[in-house]
Formats: sequence, structure tokens, C-alpha cells
Amino acid sequence: MHTLSTRTLSALAFDRGEEYDPGQPPSPTLLDDLGMADLASPVIGEDGPYEQARRRRRERRQLAAVPAWFAAEDLIAAPWENDGELLV
Repeated sequence: MHTLSTRTLSALAFDRGEEYDPGQPPSPTLLDDLGMADLASPVIGEDGPYEQARRRRRERRQLAAVPAWFAAEDLIAAPWENDGELLV
């Protein structure tokens, strides 16, 4: 756990209804709560609606992308392939 600033310790003590003096060591109850917070793991749920929409848009863009093997020149007929017709 990283070292908390005096401002953070003061805010935590204020939330608990205690007073924090930087010249004095923190109260034992505050230290216990900080120790429990250090052991806590984050709760990760499903993505929200905005992130789900972003993922769907990204997947649609990837599906609509031009494949790497495609070349536009493949669609243009070479002069010897047009059966003598003049293209206007």
C-alpha cells in the first residue's frame, strides 16, 4: 500500500467522525480500516450501456473493413481483356 498524504488521512478521519492531527499517529481504528481497504479487491461487473455500444460499433467497423488481400486494381480490366470494345 502506498503512503497516504495527510490530506487523504484527514479526509478519511473526517468521514469516520474523528479528528486527525498529522503530528500524532493515526488512531488504531483508522489503521484497521486502512488495512482492510488494502486487502479489498475491486468489484468488476459488466460493461455499461455506453461501453457495450462502443464495442458493437467497433465490431461493425471491423466487419465492414476492406480485407487486406483485396486490391481495387483487380476490378479494372486490362486493355487486352475488354474484347476490343472501347470504353467510353
